[in-house]
Amino acid sequence: MPSISPCALGRATLARQLLLERSTLAPLDAVEQLAGLQAQTPQSWYTGLWTRLLDFDAAAFGRLLEDRAVVRIALMRSTIHLVSARDALAFRPLVQPVIERSTRGSFARQWAGLDLDAVAAAGRGLMEAQPMTFAELGRALQERWPEHNRLALGQAARSAWRWHRSRPAGCVSAAARSATPPSRRGWGGPSMGR
Repeated sequence: MPSISPCALGRATLARQLLLERSTLAPLDAVEQLAGLQAQTPQSWYTGLWTRLLDFDAAAFGRLLEDRAVVRIALMRSTIHLVSARDALAFRPLVQPVIERSTRGSFARQWAGLDLDAVAAAGRGLMEAQPMTFAELGRALQERWPEHNRLALGQAARSAWRWHRSRPAGCVSAAARSATPPSRRGWGGPSMGR
């Protein structure tokens, strides 16, 4: 069996990640090939795509976000990633147990006495009622559970409820600039639980 050198393996990895030369792939195809781009900040992934794709059109890509063809969702290491809607449906159930376990490890003491299902349901209700940021969600949940830390409450909702950022932050168009994680119903994907 032929073997591959470490150098060749490294170059193959860089090529698969579209880092050796700019690609002519369509942006949605590129996002799916990459299996997700870090998207913790609303605009960082624009640079990631611009450096990888020939003739990248940020405004056109923003429309993919507005149309929910691509979404920002907590995935690997529970960080926000930009993925296609199809990949979000496939990936999130796979990482859900890890997200729940790691979040529980970080917040278990702060969650003492909390009904986590009730927090998740309340978070979902708040997000379906009106757009809000993650910080606003934590503050709103704290109104119901004032004895608990707002970050811990927000994380309880975020880890249990498999939502994505439906009103996409980072769009070039002004119409879609608020960061809002409502339910999966907001973009037509099937329910992924809670």
